[in-house]
Amino acid sequence: MPQTPSITLQPFQEADAAFFASMASDERVTRFIGDGRPWDRQITQDRIRAALRQDPPHRAGASRWFLAKEAGEPVGIVVSTRTEEGVEIGYWVSPDCWGRGIAGAMVDGALTTIPEVYETRELFARVDPANTASSRLLTRRGFQRKSHQRGLDRYALELPKP
Repeated sequence: MPQTPSITLQPFQEADAAFFASMASDERVTRFIGDGRPWDRQITQDRIRAALRQDPPHRAGASRWFLAKEAGEPVGIVVSTRTEEGVEIGYWVSPDCWGRGIAGAMVDGALTTIPEVYETRELFARVDPANTASSRLLTRRGFQRKSHQRGLDRYALELPKP
């Protein structure tokens, strides 16, 4: 049985912007995000600025990003955003790290970190139905498919109280 990667999540910083920009411009990574196309420089910069803004976590639109590292090297980004519907999570994994369980380890870390940041036990994720790997990853961690809206499946999870 493969060993689960040891991943640490740390708050996203300006120094992490180049790593994120490399993924945002990679069509393999953005295939299931937004319109499925790589992000241009302006969109990438706008999203990074918003991630660094640190709005109060109870305010709709507040986001927190986390750099995922393995052995001190960046391997992905976990994103979280407070919306009117609750707290949405997402994750981007560097293509060099695909197929090694990195995304699962990142989500496991997010399930510990993000509820504390937003003081909530309820999270959701939106997944393109064609992204079966992401759907499986979420359901293995207790997320349940709740609906299908605007071309995306909505998975929700209510964590038990500590």
